[in-house]
Amino acid sequence: MNLKSKIMKMKHVIIVLALISGAFSACKKDEQQGPALKADNIEIGTANSRRGISGADFHFNADITARNKIENVRVKILQRSSETYTASWQFDISWEEYKGARSATVHKHFTIPAEAPEGKYDFYFIVTDQSGDRLEIKEEFTINQQ
Repeated sequence: MNLKSKIMKMKHVIIVLALISGAFSACKKDEQQGPALKADNIEIGTANSRRGISGADFHFNADITARNKIENVRVKILQRSSETYTASWQFDISWEEYKGARSATVHKHFTIPAEAPEGKYDFYFIVTDQSGDRLEIKEEFTINQQ
């Protein structure tokens, strides 16, 4: 093998090692930054009771942190297939004012509609970021009549 071949081979080895090193450091950087989306201090209902009353004010709170900018913040309340209800009902609300933020305190009060039947539900808190990552938190939730 001549000197020119050895030099070319060494260059290829150096390039491959640099690419491998870059890949490992990128993975390590992602791990150090933590999850893409995180929610803390979640309160579902007054005093975090995980209860709501149809036709009445409802309290929700969560602190969210996103590695990338937030795209959407949403709450869904869905009936459970294992429960029996007097009527079919679901609830879905989104808040656009958090779009573009990296962190936010979502403190909302809204009314659970009066037509919401009493029973146990699945309460979903969903946050998506602008890179497509999604955080979905599901909790058991009860609606009572006034």
